[in-house]
Amino acid sequence: MNGPLVVKLGGSLLDWPPLPGRLATLLQGLRDRRPVLIVGGGPAADFVRTLDLVHGLGEPAAHALALHALDLTAHALASMMPGLVVVDRLDLLESARASGRIPVLAPRRFLDDEDRDSTDPLPHDWSVTTDTIAARLAVRLDASCLLMLKSAPAPVPTTRSEAARLGLVDTAFEKTAASLGRVCYRNLRDDNASTVLLAPFPSTHSREPGPSSG
Repeated sequence: MNGPLVVKLGGSLLDWPPLPGRLATLLQGLRDRRPVLIVGGGPAADFVRTLDLVHGLGEPAAHALALHALDLTAHALASMMPGLVVVDRLDLLESARASGRIPVLAPRRFLDDEDRDSTDPLPHDWSVTTDTIAARLAVRLDASCLLMLKSAPAPVPTTRSEAARLGLVDTAFEKTAASLGRVCYRNLRDDNASTVLLAPFPSTHSREPGPSSG
């Protein structure tokens, strides 16, 4: 595939002080692969979950609020790192790159378009997190790879179904990512961690040599 690299940053990393420097170093080595970032909801999404639990907002309302939370975290990450720029439409990705910056997708508008145009829109419930949204984005962009940056290690070897069972990705992820050739996983908090290939099926070749190959 010649498509871009989709990088999903876990929301649990947003309040980690080393994040800007660690992520900048990683992205510097990935610039030639035209990275597109999407950010998890982190504490902002947890706040929506709490409101839903306490007040019974219902899935449609909670889903809509959670998407606003993802737009918020996209802007928060761009505020931390001057080399990033927020876009809310896929047709703005190239102009963002032309400006010399790396695009971060605020996904609410993208998902509204998916709801309107797709024959298989994502569920509006808590089975879907930014993991699955990133997988859908990677499918739409015909991405060369989806790289998941998280706060926890993944065992080697690991399949996508095993990652879901361990809670490393959400339960809707495996189905949405089924057509993706390469999904990689990295514990960003560990500077010495290898990049792990999340295989669609069991494999004996699941450790990547480093993040630049993810």
